[in-house]
Amino acid sequence: MGLFDFFRRKKRTDAAAPKLREIWCGFQQILAENNLVMGLIGSLEEMLVSQRELDPPHLNSRMKLLDQHVASLVAALQKISGAKYPELESARVRIKGAIARRLEDGALIPASPLTVRLEEAGPELLAALGGKAGNLARVKNQLGLPVPDGAVATLAAYKLFMEQEVPGGGGTLLSRLVSGLHNLDLANEALVGQVSQELRNLILAQPMPPELTAALIAAAQRLAPEGGPRLAVRSSGGREDMTASFAGQYESFLGVSPSEVPDRWRRVVASQFGEGAIIYFKLQGLLLEEAAMGVLIQRLVNAKSAGVMLTTDPVGASPENLMISATWGLAADLVAGRRGGDEYLVAKADGRLIQARYGRQEDLLQVRDGRLEKQPTPPELKEAPVLEAGDLKLLSSYARILEAHCGCPHCVEWVMDGQGNIQVVQSRHLPPADNFPRPPEDMAGAGAGALVLASGHVGSPGVAAGPVWHLDLGESLAEVPAGVVLVVPRTTPELAPVLPRIAALLAGIGSANGHLILVAREYGVPALVEAGGAAGLPAGEVVTVDAYNGKVYQGRIEDLLRYQRPHPRYAPDSPVLGRLRAAADLIIPVNLVDRRSKEFRPENCRTYHDITRFGQEKAMQIMFGLMDDVAQGRVPALKLLKLKTALPLNLHLVDLGDGLASHNTPVPPEDIISRPMRALWRGISYPNITWAGPVPVDVGGFLHVLGQSAINPPQNFWDKTYAIVAANYVNYACRLGYHFQSVDSYVGDVPATNYINFTFKGGAADDTRRVRRIRLIATVLERLGFDMEIFGDVIRARFRRRPESEMEERLDIVGRLMAYVRQMDMLMKDDNISQVLAERFLAGHYERPGEEAETGEGGS
Repeated sequence: MGLFDFFRRKKRTDAAAPKLREIWCGFQQILAENNLVMGLIGSLEEMLVSQRELDPPHLNSRMKLLDQHVASLVAALQKISGAKYPELESARVRIKGAIARRLEDGALIPASPLTVRLEEAGPELLAALGGKAGNLARVKNQLGLPVPDGAVATLAAYKLFMEQEVPGGGGTLLSRLVSGLHNLDLANEALVGQVSQELRNLILAQPMPPELTAALIAAAQRLAPEGGPRLAVRSSGGREDMTASFAGQYESFLGVSPSEVPDRWRRVVASQFGEGAIIYFKLQGLLLEEAAMGVLIQRLVNAKSAGVMLTTDPVGASPENLMISATWGLAADLVAGRRGGDEYLVAKADGRLIQARYGRQEDLLQVRDGRLEKQPTPPELKEAPVLEAGDLKLLSSYARILEAHCGCPHCVEWVMDGQGNIQVVQSRHLPPADNFPRPPEDMAGAGAGALVLASGHVGSPGVAAGPVWHLDLGESLAEVPAGVVLVVPRTTPELAPVLPRIAALLAGIGSANGHLILVAREYGVPALVEAGGAAGLPAGEVVTVDAYNGKVYQGRIEDLLRYQRPHPRYAPDSPVLGRLRAAADLIIPVNLVDRRSKEFRPENCRTYHDITRFGQEKAMQIMFGLMDDVAQGRVPALKLLKLKTALPLNLHLVDLGDGLASHNTPVPPEDIISRPMRALWRGISYPNITWAGPVPVDVGGFLHVLGQSAINPPQNFWDKTYAIVAANYVNYACRLGYHFQSVDSYVGDVPATNYINFTFKGGAADDTRRVRRIRLIATVLERLGFDMEIFGDVIRARFRRRPESEMEERLDIVGRLMAYVRQMDMLMKDDNISQVLAERFLAGHYERPGEEAETGEGGS
C-alpha cells in the first residue's frame, strides 16, 4: 500500500497520519516553490545582463509573482513546523515593502518657484531646472563660461500644470497620461502613433493655470522688453542631457515673442509625448515623473555662426582630440542632420588644427520677424572657413574647463554673435568611449578580398552586418524590418524610433555631431554620415558596415564581425537599471550561509534568497526527523527499505508511490522505477568508479585528516543515507564520513517542471583542501550547464527546464561525480590539481591519482 492509498483510507486509525500528510505535502510545496523562486531569480539576473523587459509594469508583475512564491514557501514551512517560525513571515513582509519602495523610487519634483533666472540658480535649485537648464546654470554660474541670459520654467511649473483636472472630468492630466502610456506595445508603431497624437492633443487642450501664464510672461518680458530681441524656448527634461540625452526628441522654438511664450511652453511639454520621445524614454526605462519637463527660455543670439563641439573624439581612437562642427548662421539644420558643415579635428590641449573638412554652404538660417528663414549665404562666406584659429583655441579652452570640472566628455552647442563672441547654449554629458577591441585600419587582414561598396565619415562607432533597406523621406518607419542596414538621404531626429531595431545606419547627408547620431551612440548602433555610394547599394544585398574605419563591404565579413559589440539598451546609470539593481540587492544575495551559526535565524533574513535558504534547510531537517520516525517504526504508513548493493552505502529508501517495483527489503537496484533515482543510481554505481578499498592519499593530506579527526570526529562515519522516491521524484541525502551531499530532483514529461538541485558540503581535510575539492566539483558542473552558488566548502547547484532525457543524463553524471569525489579532499595537494582532476573526469577517466598504474594508464 502506497502513502497516498493510506491517506485515502476513510477511517484513519493512526493519529500520526494527518501530520505525516501535512509534512510530506508541505515539504513538496517548499521544494517546488524554492525551484520557482530560483527560476525567477535566474531570470532577474538575465534581465540585468540583457537589459530587456525592464518596463515598470513587467517588473512589477515579476516582483509580485516572486513574492507570491516566497509567501507560499513561508506558509508551507509554518504548516509542517507547527508555526515554529513566525518571524519568517515578518521578514518577508519587510523585504517586500523595501523592494516596492526601491522600484518606485522615482525622482521627486523639488519645491521651487515657477520660474527661476538662470544666473540666480544656485546649487539648491539645480534639480528643479531639468537636465539641460541645470547643466547651463552650472556652466554659467560655477565655471564662468559665457551663456546667454535666460530663465527656466521649473519642474514645479510642470507639476502645477499636470495636477489640474482634465476639463469634463476623468481625473488629473497626469493620471490620464500615465493611463495612456500603461502597457503600451512599442512594437506596434501604428498604436504608438495613435497614442502619441491623443496625448499631445490632450495637453494642447488643457488650459494654462493663470499663475503659470503670468509667471512665464513676466520672465519673458524681462529677457525681451518690447522691441527687444526675440527668444528661444527649449526643453529641459528631468533626465535630459543627464542619464539620457533625448537629443532631438523634444521641440524647440526660435524667434518667440514674450506673449507667445505660454503657448510655446505648452507645445514643448506636448512634445514630450511625440512618437519618438515616447519610444525613447520607455526604452530608457524612465517613469513619467522622471521625464518631467522643465522649459528653458533664453535671449536669442543673432548668430553669425553656430555649431557643435564634442570634447573628445567620438570614435574613441584619439581621446586627446576634440571634434567641432560649424555652420554659418543658426545651427538648427546642422544639429538636426539636415545638412553638413565644416568639421574640425582639433588638439584638445592647445586648440591646434589637426584636420579640417570644409563644406560649401549655399544658404544659412536666420530669424526674421519672429520666423526662422533660409537666406542666401553671402558670396564671400560660401567657400570661407566658418572658424578661424583663434576660435578653435577658444572652444578647446571651453572643452578643457568642462572636462576638468565634470570628469567626463561633453557635447557642447555654441553660437557666435556678430562681434565674434562665442557663447554656450547647451552642454550635455557624453558616455566615455567604449573599450571594445577595434578592427585594424588596414583592412588587408580583416577584409581581405572584400569589395568596398561605399565609404563615409564615422558617426557612431561599431561593426554590423545586414541586408540593405532604403527609406526615403516621408516613408513610414513601421515598414523598416529588424536587423537591416538602413540607408537614408539624411539624418533627422524623426528617425530615432527605428534605431533600436536596426543593425546599422548609412546617411547620405548629416553631421557626426547631430542629434540622431548622438542617440545612435547611446543605442550602440554603428552609423556613417556623408556616406558616398550608399544610395546606390542594391536593396536586400547583405553588407558589412565598419563604422570604425568608415567602410561598407559586400557580404558578411566574419573577421570584421568579431569586433561587433552588443547594443546597450540603457546607460550604466539609467534610472531603471539603478532601481532594478537596488531591488535585486534585496532578492539575489545569500547572507544566511552557515546553518550551524547562531545567526541562522528567520529574523536575520535580509533577502528573498535568505528566506528560501532558511525554509529549505528547516524543511530538510523536518524530513530527516520524519525518516528517523520511519526507521523506528513510528510511521506505519511508510516502510524503510534497504537497497541491496555491494557499495559501502547504508542506503535506505522510502517509496511515496510508484517509485519502487517491490517493497521487500533489501530492494534490488533493478526494482528502482523512479525516473530520477534510477538515473542517479546508474551514476553512483558506475562500474569504472572504485568504491572498495583505501583511497590513495597524499601524506600531507592524510595528516591533515588525522588532525581534523582528532578535533572534529564524525558521530557515525557510515551514517544512513536516505532516498525518498516517487515515480518522478527523488530526494537523496547522504552523510558519508565527514561530508554531506544531497540531490533533489523532479523529472517528468514536461520540461518546464523538471529540475535538479545538488548540494555538497564538508570534508575531513583542512579548509584549503576542502575548497579545492569544491573547485573540482564546480568546474565539472559548470561544463554541464548548472547554475551555482559557492560559499567556502559548500556548493549548491541547479539545473532546470530541460527534457527528460537530458535531465537523466545529468543525474547519471552527478551520481558519478558524487562517487568520484568521496574523500578526494585528501588528494588536493595544490591549486592545480582541481583543474587536472576535473578534466580527467569530464574525459571519462575516473581513476584517482595513484590508481592509474593498476589500470594500465601510468604516465598519463
